[in-house]
Amino acid sequence: MPFLSRSTSSGGRPRPRAVWAAAVTGAVLVLLILVGLLLPILGLIGAADGATAGALDVPVGSIVVALLVGYVLALLFLVVSVRSRNGAFSWVMSVAAVISALLVSLWPLLAVALAGVDQTTEVIPFIQDLIARVTGG
Repeated sequence: MPFLSRSTSSGGRPRPRAVWAAAVTGAVLVLLILVGLLLPILGLIGAADGATAGALDVPVGSIVVALLVGYVLALLFLVVSVRSRNGAFSWVMSVAAVISALLVSLWPLLAVALAGVDQTTEVIPFIQDLIARVTGG
């Protein structure tokens, strides 16, 4: 029954070494970004939130969604890189995966900074009002 057997070969030429080099390099760099950049950033944000006793509004929802989208996109780029038979195209896809992982790993810092700025603009009028009440002005 030949229709039940599965062939390990796709019938075409084998993938060039450049494809494998690009895919492995991209995967290693994405993993390094995840472990060496994202995890410390999330630890820093968690420590800052803990140090302020929860006073800092961390936009957890937007951070989680952005991380999921960015890392799924990076994974898709890496899959396309592996499935390609063109070395140059594979390198482009691997670089795109690394850039996606890098940008999305930096997003939590920007999101928390923007949330802090929004919070600060609400705090300053409150402090001014409090000073006016205490001084009777």
